[in-house]
Amino acid sequence: MNKRLWMGLLVVVGLIFAQVFFPYSVFSVYQSVSVSTELPILQDYKMKLYEFKKMDEENKGKDPEGYSMDHVKYATKHILETYEMDMMTTSRSSIGKGDLNIILEDLRFLQDRVLSITFEEPHSSESRKYLYATLRWIQAAEEEIVRIKSSPPSRFHLIHRLEEIQNDIRKSFDMYTEFYNAYYWYEGE
Repeated sequence: MNKRLWMGLLVVVGLIFAQVFFPYSVFSVYQSVSVSTELPILQDYKMKLYEFKKMDEENKGKDPEGYSMDHVKYATKHILETYEMDMMTTSRSSIGKGDLNIILEDLRFLQDRVLSITFEEPHSSESRKYLYATLRWIQAAEEEIVRIKSSPPSRFHLIHRLEEIQNDIRKSFDMYTEFYNAYYWYEGE
């Protein structure tokens, strides 16, 4: 009896240890981790997002044939959906192991949209530079997710990597905003 009690206690302690220190491990009961964003960073991002959406609404597009909108304007509508995901717009988000797949799919969709802009519209060298920078930051976030999925890190490293993914997405949004401005309002060349 005493031996069974110790074995049961050892299993419970092992599961608690796995949950606390390795949340994405096979032995973890709840495979999620909570990531919080500092309030000034979150407010700044939300303000930039709001200003960009307002600017996009006021912009009529750049279609010389008089159609309703050009490809960049159309793609921007769908691109904004990815930049508005919960992970980016809430102060604390719980990200489970399955959520990584959803985030990865959203980033791949975002990358496809940005690539379609690259090939379907003519660009100045200024706007092209920002478009490529957007793609690089998206790719950096994707690679970080793939690293997390291939070898689940400890809780501390996982939270750090998820914060890096958030930063990469924020930087890609900043570069997309610069691309958008350069595409519609840059007078160089």
